[in-house]
Amino acid sequence: MKKIASLFLMLVMAFTLLCPCFNAVSVSADTSLSGVLRVGNWEDYIGEEVIASFEEKYPNVTVQYSTFGTNEDMYNELQINPGSFDLMCPSEYMIQKMLMEDMLESFDAPENYLKYGSEYIIDKFNSMGLQDENGKYYTVGYMWGLLGLTYNPEFVSSYDMESWSSLWNIAYKEKSTIKNSVRDSYFIGIAFAYRDELLGLLEQVENGEITKQEYTAKLEEVFNNTSDEAIKRVEDALKLLKSNIYGLEVDNGKDDVASGKITINFAWSGDAVYAMDVAEEEGVFLEYAVPKEGSNVWFDGFVMPKGANKELATAFLNYICTPEVAVSNMEYIGYTSCIAGDQDFSIDYEDENGETETIEYTGVLDWVKKTYGVTEERTEENIYEANLGYFFGKTLYSAEKNRQFNTQYPPQETIERCAVMRYFDGETNHKINDMWERVKGDTLPTWAILSIIGGVILLIAGVIVYKNRDKIFKPKKAKKSKYKIVDKRYI
Repeated sequence: MKKIASLFLMLVMAFTLLCPCFNAVSVSADTSLSGVLRVGNWEDYIGEEVIASFEEKYPNVTVQYSTFGTNEDMYNELQINPGSFDLMCPSEYMIQKMLMEDMLESFDAPENYLKYGSEYIIDKFNSMGLQDENGKYYTVGYMWGLLGLTYNPEFVSSYDMESWSSLWNIAYKEKSTIKNSVRDSYFIGIAFAYRDELLGLLEQVENGEITKQEYTAKLEEVFNNTSDEAIKRVEDALKLLKSNIYGLEVDNGKDDVASGKITINFAWSGDAVYAMDVAEEEGVFLEYAVPKEGSNVWFDGFVMPKGANKELATAFLNYICTPEVAVSNMEYIGYTSCIAGDQDFSIDYEDENGETETIEYTGVLDWVKKTYGVTEERTEENIYEANLGYFFGKTLYSAEKNRQFNTQYPPQETIERCAVMRYFDGETNHKINDMWERVKGDTLPTWAILSIIGGVILLIAGVIVYKNRDKIFKPKKAKKSKYKIVDKRYI
């Protein structure tokens, strides 16, 4: 992700018409800790003021911050340079992989994580076996969200966006992008290849033929299917998809859909919020959909690699797990924090005229209400219901649907259609990576193939001309005249 901090601070959360100041988080100095804290994270995935305020709180601690583009980049860096980080922030499947390969330290959960962290998030991590036999933690939840489709409803049917198959729809040829990520793209390949089975499961649970627990278990089984048959079906599906999309991307898709370069972007929910904010500045109102076949609910968590400085790492985690810091962080990056608790705090905002306004909050839920204008009771304006009992223990009502609020905090019925990615073992991972390389190296668009052929023909022609240049360009010798020249006259 591109480092555009200053621009991002002006654009993100545009719907509030205010920008958080850098001094939003109040701190008091603590000189009890000292040293260098080495943190590895995704690009554009923490507010610069968060790191600055942590160093202000602990003036004898310096944060060395590095960024990565993918989970695999993080993993490879740690393999090459073990012991080089105190904290890293991989996704749930990579955390499982690192744990299985004995790359992680267990640690006592930070006090603020247990106090303010969402019970839903903590229970999800615990259900994945991310604690040791003594109850110590291997990860602290950071951000979470869903995979879905950001789209422009002016050019795209909202009904079509209810299915992943819309990406394969010829009506949207070269109008969409997907992730240059094997795990995320494998996920939507499964959704397309096993669409009938997934919709059948949804119908069964809606009809009461299976329980929600059975539905979730079967959903995860389908989305994590790595049989040889599944890999082949996914490969065929993705090759077909590649011929219909605009291209593959890692981070620029959110900017492309915001600018109108494309009209559909396969996106993480946080990137969708960012795209909506930026597009809204130009009077364009994007929406976000989580298709009915089901999707991925993902979690990014901080882990301590082997050899980490646990004391410094725990202090950092405890700091970012306060509601005040979590909210400040969310306002910067657009993603949804795993922190849901109550704590009184205030944030200073600066408007476009340079005037400062201080807003008081009583916790994360209060921030959500004031930021999105949602209410706990249905009103004449707020007519759309969102059951957020799993996260806040409340049902909230909003004036808009499929926009920032629903994207950042999806209702429970949407969450229930989502599965967690499991890690793949070495052999399976190798098979799927090989499949992905075949997909990326195959099925070029017709225009690209013709361009390549034309270029090769021109190159060959150029070589031929160059080799025969003497024959082609050498001037012809003048023929001898049969006449003699005498005093400039022919005789």
